[in-house]
Amino acid sequence: MRKLVALMVFLAGLGLAQTTDSHTITVNIPSILSLQIDATDFLFDFSSNATGTVTVNGTPYTKASSTAYDTFIDNATGSETFAPSSVAGAGGNDFATAVVRTNRGQWTVNISSIGGTLPAPLDNTRVKVFAEKVSGKGASWTNVLTTLGAPMTLFNAGSGGQGRSVYRIYYLLEMNISDDIPSGGYNYQITINYTLTSP
Repeated sequence: MRKLVALMVFLAGLGLAQTTDSHTITVNIPSILSLQIDATDFLFDFSSNATGTVTVNGTPYTKASSTAYDTFIDNATGSETFAPSSVAGAGGNDFATAVVRTNRGQWTVNISSIGGTLPAPLDNTRVKVFAEKVSGKGASWTNVLTTLGAPMTLFNAGSGGQGRSVYRIYYLLEMNISDDIPSGGYNYQITINYTLTSP
């Protein structure tokens, strides 16, 4: 009996021998850096029947249309800036909506490159861009109408940029009464390429 008690005490001692243990906690967070722009085409159609104006930075600009172009030809002595006749893919808006979603504190949206060139009598400098913040983080670098170029910063967050930020991007076109349009008309396009980067 004493041997049995001694054995039980010995086994109980073995059970108490392990006094520590461990496990791990793993945290896996992906880096989120996403840019979505809804518009697919800013159309400046001076043969269209578009009507109305688009207000950009407090200034109204007439939409490109046949009527607006006739008025321009009849009265212009220099240059006039026009809003697009329509913006495809923008849900009826006259601007592109850009959405940045990120968990990064710093980020920048650039026009990284421009595909193609508007040939004479126009050129790419006739296109003007303006971006304004609707909500979220960061600030625009185009506080006034800015001549299109690449590379160029449109808007960015220098710190604290985490979350969802929404911006509007407007494009306008400057026409000049001295433009000598070919007899076959003028129909060209360029492609604006954007890049969202973060250090």
